[in-house]
Amino acid sequence: MFEGWSEFYLMAGGAAAVLIGLIFVVISLMQDRSRESVLAGSRLYMGPIVLGVSFVLVLSAAALMPHIEHRQFALIAAAVAVWGLVRGVMSSVGIRDLKEDVHWTDLWFYGVFPSLFYLALGAVAYAFWQDLEWARPALAGFVTAGLLLAIRNEWDLITWIAPRPESKDEFGAK
Repeated sequence: MFEGWSEFYLMAGGAAAVLIGLIFVVISLMQDRSRESVLAGSRLYMGPIVLGVSFVLVLSAAALMPHIEHRQFALIAAAVAVWGLVRGVMSSVGIRDLKEDVHWTDLWFYGVFPSLFYLALGAVAYAFWQDLEWARPALAGFVTAGLLLAIRNEWDLITWIAPRPESKDEFGAK
């Protein structure tokens, strides 16, 4: 069903696996944060990143499965779309309700945009169910957008978590 797409999905799946590994490195940088902060960050920030790249990995692996039928793939894509949409809405609500200073982009890049992507994936799943021709390139677009969103969000998370020097007064004293 995905003849000619194997290199793309091998590359996308490999990139997703690397991004999943990177988030574990990010977690190891959080040793100086409070447990409460880590748990909130995990639920609202790291969780959606890991889930998003895991979905890219699942869709890439499914696309590489020999002899998969269009309706079988549609069911996999629909399950990913529903799960992702629920998680995106949960992230949107959770980030909106945070009492701490939250950058305005957090709600959009960790909640709203992923939710919109999963709604679009639902349409792609329907297109696969109907065996529509545009489903294959639309899936490639979704996978690419998912990887780009994960790269952006991991960069955002790493720059927030990265150890910073203690603040100094204007004369350089701590």
